[in-house]
Amino acid sequence: MLLLLCCSCSSNEPREAVKQVTSSFETETLTEVNRQLVEKETDNIEALICKKNWKMNYHPEGYYSMVINEGQGKKIQDNSTVELLCKIQLLDGTVCYENQIRSFKINKTEEIAGLHQGLLGRREGAQLRFIFPFHMAYGLSGDRDKVPLRAALIFEVDILNVN
Repeated sequence: MLLLLCCSCSSNEPREAVKQVTSSFETETLTEVNRQLVEKETDNIEALICKKNWKMNYHPEGYYSMVINEGQGKKIQDNSTVELLCKIQLLDGTVCYENQIRSFKINKTEEIAGLHQGLLGRREGAQLRFIFPFHMAYGLSGDRDKVPLRAALIFEVDILNVN
């Protein structure tokens, strides 16, 4: 039997690629489920903003921002290196990270997409609040530490340094 198994797996003939077939029904169903999840998340974010009476701006990329203090220092541009003090929490108030120092280069590192976009044009010394839906934060998988799957996040950010 072992000989038969070994011989059957050692063919030199080219193998045909396996094609993944997704029906239009499956695609439409997944698209609709995703639309409903995004809609529910948006409703939850907007309810929180209303409940907290935060004066946040919605950005076409899909995130919300609020300036607490403008800051007077250097302006963040593409390729700027920034150092931030961050508090990251879930919409229910659960703190994931507090007093976390983050240092990275704008649009050149693997920091979450929303943070890159939200910081452009801001100034050193600024204090900001962002709400990022899951697709602009850690996505479907979370950060595999303290941020769970599909989590929208509140970022409270102090811009400490800009180079």
